[in-house]
Amino acid sequence: MAQTCSKCRRVNPPEAVYCYHDGMFLAGPGRDGGPVSAGARPFPSQFVFPSGRSCHNFNELALACQQDWQAARELLEQGYLEKFLARLGRPDLALAAREATRFPDRDRGLDQFLARLPCTVLRPPALQVEPREINLGQMPVGQDRRFDLHLDNAGNRLLYGTITVEDCSWLSIGEGPGAPQKLFQFTDQCIIPIHILGRRLRAGSKPLEGRLMIESNGGSASVVVRVAVPVKPFPDGVLAGAASPRQLAEKARQQPREAAALFESGAVARWYRDNGWTYPVQTPASSGLGAVQQFFEALGLTPPPKVDISEHAVALEGRPGDRLRHVLEVRTQEKRPVWAHAVSDQPWLEVGRAQPNGRSATIPLVVPSVPARPGETLRARVIVTANGNQRFVVPVTLTIGAGLIPGAQEPLAPPITPTSAFAPPAPELPVEGPIIRTPTYRRGPRFIHAVPLILLFIVLGGIMLWDLLSQKGDDQPAGPPVAYAGGDAVFSWTDLIDREPRLGVSFHDERLRFGVVMLKERDPNVPDMKKRLTYEERGLTNNTCIKIDGHENLFWEKPGKPVRRLTPFEKFPDLKNRIGWTATWESGNNQKIHVTQTVELVPGEQTRLFDTCLIRYTVENRDTVPHTVGLRVMLDTFIGANDGVPFVIPGQPGLMDTWIKLDSKDIPDYIQAVEHPDLKNPGTVAHLGLRGIVLPGGVEPEPIAELVICRWPAEYAGQVRWEWEYRSIREPNARREKDSCVALYWAYRTMSPKEKREMAFTYGLNTIAAGTGGDFKLGLTAGGSFRKGGEFTLTCYVRNSQRGQVVTLGPLPPHLELVKDETLEKAVDSDGDRGQVSWRIRSTGVGPFKLEVSSGGTSQTYEGQIRTGGIFGQ
Repeated sequence: MAQTCSKCRRVNPPEAVYCYHDGMFLAGPGRDGGPVSAGARPFPSQFVFPSGRSCHNFNELALACQQDWQAARELLEQGYLEKFLARLGRPDLALAAREATRFPDRDRGLDQFLARLPCTVLRPPALQVEPREINLGQMPVGQDRRFDLHLDNAGNRLLYGTITVEDCSWLSIGEGPGAPQKLFQFTDQCIIPIHILGRRLRAGSKPLEGRLMIESNGGSASVVVRVAVPVKPFPDGVLAGAASPRQLAEKARQQPREAAALFESGAVARWYRDNGWTYPVQTPASSGLGAVQQFFEALGLTPPPKVDISEHAVALEGRPGDRLRHVLEVRTQEKRPVWAHAVSDQPWLEVGRAQPNGRSATIPLVVPSVPARPGETLRARVIVTANGNQRFVVPVTLTIGAGLIPGAQEPLAPPITPTSAFAPPAPELPVEGPIIRTPTYRRGPRFIHAVPLILLFIVLGGIMLWDLLSQKGDDQPAGPPVAYAGGDAVFSWTDLIDREPRLGVSFHDERLRFGVVMLKERDPNVPDMKKRLTYEERGLTNNTCIKIDGHENLFWEKPGKPVRRLTPFEKFPDLKNRIGWTATWESGNNQKIHVTQTVELVPGEQTRLFDTCLIRYTVENRDTVPHTVGLRVMLDTFIGANDGVPFVIPGQPGLMDTWIKLDSKDIPDYIQAVEHPDLKNPGTVAHLGLRGIVLPGGVEPEPIAELVICRWPAEYAGQVRWEWEYRSIREPNARREKDSCVALYWAYRTMSPKEKREMAFTYGLNTIAAGTGGDFKLGLTAGGSFRKGGEFTLTCYVRNSQRGQVVTLGPLPPHLELVKDETLEKAVDSDGDRGQVSWRIRSTGVGPFKLEVSSGGTSQTYEGQIRTGGIFGQ
């Protein structure tokens, strides 16, 4: 009959004399005595390590595992310890050994096993950090430095936890560029490199103070890091010797005219930068007293005057090749200097530098050469920023006369340049206030303007008639036709829920930057606008940079030249059934580097909706000599009404709302930004696909070399080139309190003559399968390659997660398997609003699949399909 220990109340086998758990003597007929040390009680047979070390009791076994950790881990994984404990008659410890082998982290599993052994020689882990305060002395802005932080385990077993930088931008942890947080685990001691980022230091009269917070299973600690950053006084001129912005402002107030030249030349902005301070003036420097007024307003030392603009709309007329000029004026009635800055959103309209003149400032508008597009009316917007960041948007129209261009025999036909998909043409800009027109020119007969329209109707009528005559029945799919291969194992028409596009793509006219909007939803703050996935619906704040032999070029802008303008796929016979646009640009300086940008709407393989954009770049070296070429794409991300939504990165703990830089080996299959934290109502889920893409013809694009998520660079007005100083999403800029963007880099490397490179990513929508139950909420999403032989990532979001909480992936179907080193059970590595764990899964066959994940009494399923080919039928 089983015996119960009077002390610990645990059940022991009938033949037991002493309690297996605490060594207490078990009372019984003819038995007396006291407790015995269970750890020192000899084994019936010894346990021998591969090194030859013998263990005769639990104390010796625990010490051997601690001192030969790697061997103990292998013995545990191979089942030797479980079998030995089962032979001892300790099924409880044998079960503990089996559970330890299932733990996602093998070291943590061994540590949990040692905690269950009835021994007296191992102490719990105890964190020890020395020193607790680090003073680095003086450091100038821009100088990097590194020191090592030593962590020791004053106890035994495994010490693990996290070290985090607490609200300090100039400290980072780990190798390479470092990160604001790092995981650690060790048995004896650990050295963690700490970096001082010189570009983020800020000069001041008091030392800077940063704090490193260390949380572990052996206790918590904090380390204070101090560094003194001396102020560099202003070097010369009437502002010489100023050691703070206020001192500089006082000197500028005393001699404003002399100080104006220093503001206008950028000397004050450079002084700010040399001291690591953020220059408060976000617009380009004005001239004269306007530059001083800019600075005082930015510091809040003087109120801005109320200004007005001379015209709220401008209408121009001219013939092809004419040069046109017009002047806007910003003015005030108050006795304060006026400053202004303006930009145009169209390349045919140039804006000169504003000229301040006391209470007014003039802004020249110039059309260097009226485009050769007779009969058309071009539209542009001039965005004017003046005192106090008062903003005016002035619509400008240019009506092009139909006269002949010198040397031409016939009027030029306007090129077909579509700029938007699945949306009606942009409405004409409202015209308010006085309209200034340039002198008109004699035109031909008015009916000439109708000739292109009549020809267009004739062509469209012919196409419609051909379609009617060539129809073969109802077997052809309705809606936007997309020629993806059919079949049971390939993405087919029957897989689509419907064929109506969920996304619209618009292009920023001649610059060919693209923006993405949701056609089915409205902006929560501006109901008249569609919901955006990029901050500017036509992509003005996105850009693509091509770095060639050290020169940085923006796609479609000078010094390069266009080779093929924006062209829809219907212009290409082999692509006529697909929805997309392409354009090609050639680099300047006789480098002969051709870059083709292709933007295509494609269905999501798992959502089964037209909700994804495939963005592709083809780079060709058409020269006879090698060139070094790299490409970078920056997306100004935006969801709903939020410009600073945090990102979820599979494999990274928690939500990323600061900044991060990942190289090729750490780039995941995808990243996501979720509009709302509630898993039952996540709102829009923006999905950026980074890996697992296969292009038409089975072409696999070049892997991304580097991924950066950071604050959108407002200080450059989005016109950044190859790289810039990355800052936290949470760091306010001139545009928003929080502002985010994503930059994708492809390797800057040598291309041989005639070499071609393919680069691609996707941007669109995804879904989260979510459910509730118990104290936890789980949500599942996936991304990657869903082709046979491909790999994808399944991510589980855990609402109200707890560090160490175990999440289990159920048995996989026969045609799926875990990638090497993956385990079915994983532990959440962060507390908070939304923890996460991810699994990398490989497909070995085709067919539907259903994956189930469970934790804390609740479960959630994700269903999908593996095919022999993707959406292009490869």
